[in-house]
Amino acid sequence: MGDIVKMFHEDTGGTEILAFAKYPDLEKAADRTAAKIKEGFMEMGYILKVARDTDILAGSGYGNHEEFAEKRYGLDKGTVSRYIRIVERFSVGGNSHTLQEGYKNIGFAKLSLMLHMPDAIAEEITESYSKQEVQAIKEEIDAERAVSDIEVAIEDAEIPEAEKTGSLLDKAVRQLGREQPGLYRKMHDVCWNTGGSLMSAVMEILAPQGDAIFMVRIPGTGRLMISVSGDAASVTNVRSGEKEKYSAADVRNAVMGIIHGGGAEASWQQEYGEPAGAEESVREDSEKTAVAPVQPKEKRKESRVVKAAPPKASAKKAGKVSGGELHPEPEEEPLPGQMEVMDYPEAIPDAHFEEITDAAPAGEAFLPEEAGLEEMPQGEAPEMAAGITTSPETVESDEGSTVPDCTESPEDIRMDADRYLENLRKTFAIWNKSIPLEFLERAHQDAVSLAAAIEKLMDLCSTVRKLTDAVRNAPERSGRF
Repeated sequence: MGDIVKMFHEDTGGTEILAFAKYPDLEKAADRTAAKIKEGFMEMGYILKVARDTDILAGSGYGNHEEFAEKRYGLDKGTVSRYIRIVERFSVGGNSHTLQEGYKNIGFAKLSLMLHMPDAIAEEITESYSKQEVQAIKEEIDAERAVSDIEVAIEDAEIPEAEKTGSLLDKAVRQLGREQPGLYRKMHDVCWNTGGSLMSAVMEILAPQGDAIFMVRIPGTGRLMISVSGDAASVTNVRSGEKEKYSAADVRNAVMGIIHGGGAEASWQQEYGEPAGAEESVREDSEKTAVAPVQPKEKRKESRVVKAAPPKASAKKAGKVSGGELHPEPEEEPLPGQMEVMDYPEAIPDAHFEEITDAAPAGEAFLPEEAGLEEMPQGEAPEMAAGITTSPETVESDEGSTVPDCTESPEDIRMDADRYLENLRKTFAIWNKSIPLEFLERAHQDAVSLAAAIEKLMDLCSTVRKLTDAVRNAPERSGRF
């Protein structure tokens, strides 16, 4: 029979039975089934896409593909949307149930996070990266998106021209050494003490597990993503999507460009001209790694993704310096008669819950357990309001209809509103008789986005009140005939 799986029918029930002549037959059948289970969401996504894009549901009794998925398979709108968008983004041809070669074996949960990444970044993620590591990359992208073009332009104006030269790799490696002093020490030591191939030693330092991603942020440029894999590397500008690819020799040369003679501390100070605080961080890290523990502990697997260091607060932001002392800026006093919208609940209009869930991509930050694919860590359900949380299940209303859970918390919306408002404040702060047209265009976008965020908060408050009333009246409904 070879590796062909034998199928036959029992005499009594007519049930199909799988039979195998030898172990290789069973192994191949198991591999095929495991692959189908692992990427079965692609078939479902393609099926739902066909249901959405054609009239195949006509006469089926289902109004649309979302109703079909929810009533027949218990899939909410957010899940349906992610299934279809993954097919459109990552399948062969954008319209099939087969993943592109570069995205195979990554899994539904990680691909869902990658939906919110530019192609230049998503293509650097392989199956070796965990869901938590992919989440860390997404957080870095979101953090850079929160920085306006105006802020970057202001940063760029303060950067000396001498620091703007060099390739993306040169800039990224120099900033990596500045943000990661412990890594700088290791690179310094390997450059001066390696007896074998320096190129291989440098790549081993950067990616001891074979591949790694480093995020750094350069003022005036934004975040750069350094991806190291095998004997190659790439650097991607998170803001623009610009990418440059490099060989291991290029990486070695870039590292050697920031290493100087003497010890790690002296080399650091010569390269960056940093005060003693940064120099001390190099020394302390060196001392910690030089002392062996009394009892060996199990070595924890380090993350392949290193996030950018948080920006240091400048004197301009912290306050004004006068006479060698730091005087914080006085806080703004609220204007007389200034009101909070929640002081007047009667002003909040009624809203449909679907308007909120459709306002942003469903499932952007939270991935519920679906179809037995991957589990969601505890505590990731979004908060609807203080004391009120949603669950993957739907909530029944007075009319018997169901309301899907919300994937965007009030805190997320408020943070967006704060960001747009801060962008507008910075635009007007640099207003000096004339202002570039592109700044005015961005100010207009920020103003429109701020108004939309405020409206979403108002709609969300109205919806939460409806859900609260529904829960409060539940005992009364249960007693009706």
